[in-house]
Amino acid sequence: MSMSQEQQEAFLKQTEVAVISTIDEFGRPRSAPIWFLWEDGAAYMFTARSTLKWHNLQVRPHASLCIDKREPPYSSVIMDGPVQETDRPLYELVLSMALRYYGEEKGRSFAEGYRDESSRVVAFKLSPRHIASFTNDDA
Repeated sequence: MSMSQEQQEAFLKQTEVAVISTIDEFGRPRSAPIWFLWEDGAAYMFTARSTLKWHNLQVRPHASLCIDKREPPYSSVIMDGPVQETDRPLYELVLSMALRYYGEEKGRSFAEGYRDESSRVVAFKLSPRHIASFTNDDA
């Protein structure tokens, strides 16, 4: 069954690794795992400017993002929409994610590597135009 808006918001606040899908120069889908932060109705992410995903997004600025629980009770949220670079400070974004995904000590250490990397790393957001969700509350 589909999630309610409240269930979707709660699900997207959980710490899960997402899969972003872009389209390459040959029209083929390309998918990669990625950290994300759901905030103000958008999914914020970061990547090196040299990655295939960022190259694809520069040419075709649209992506889908799949966030799913792979253990019972199974749940998922899949969204798609335009992607754009954000002026959000890179270090602050990386730090907020690293603390969630790694915890305090390892998260702070990880984020330090991004303090002065805004020329090589980009912060971007996906603003969903469509969101589909599923939850198996019966499990």
